[in-house]
Amino acid sequence: MSNEIIVKGNPNIPYIALTFDDGPGRVTLYILDVLRKYGAKATFFCLGYCIDKNIVAQDYTGKYITGSEIIKRENDEGHLIAIHSYDHLALPGLTDEEILNNELSRTKNIITDLIGKTPVYFRPPYGSINDRVNNIAKALDLKIVLWNCRSADSSTEPGIILDGPLIYRYGPVDIYNNIMRNAGNGSIILCHDGHSGTYEANFGIVSALDRAIPELQQKGFNFVTVDDLLATGNYVIQD
Repeated sequence: MSNEIIVKGNPNIPYIALTFDDGPGRVTLYILDVLRKYGAKATFFCLGYCIDKNIVAQDYTGKYITGSEIIKRENDEGHLIAIHSYDHLALPGLTDEEILNNELSRTKNIITDLIGKTPVYFRPPYGSINDRVNNIAKALDLKIVLWNCRSADSSTEPGIILDGPLIYRYGPVDIYNNIMRNAGNGSIILCHDGHSGTYEANFGIVSALDRAIPELQQKGFNFVTVDDLLATGNYVIQD
């Protein structure tokens, strides 16, 4: 029997799970500052490559911090660390051995060694999954979590210059509007703190969250980790 694919939490409880893919990246520190400002918790679906390459980011105090240190800070501040993959490849196009050893087990071990906790949640890159990926995740005791609400922070315009920088389609106001329009009880919101392990994330997510989180809290919503979201039961799975 295959793994359940979770897409939403309990629709009767005002919990929201902010989730961030493709990090750690340079924007992650600013996201963490916003989350701490409002006492919000989140879940980070991390790329093993971004931890291993040890990107160097600068926080608001001017201190430089590496990717592995960012993961430790996420954990120390009560956020949940989960698996995205190692290289951000579309997993259905890989062999079973590549999925198991190069992408999932490898990243699982990196995270476990860093924070002393074994991750139990997994989100495949692009949300791309088939029965083989599902069964390998199940064999590794990984629960699959997708989303039901997109911030659209990673949407890009067509490339103007070959191998040039990404041009993001949406700015802070658009991202804020996307979140506010779609968030509700049990929402799992897709955001990014990196882009495919190669590019910087859309920094517009920071000010969008700085506006959306307190407004949603005023409406009675609580921002929790995926773990806490699912602990209420009655979550929604993909058909």
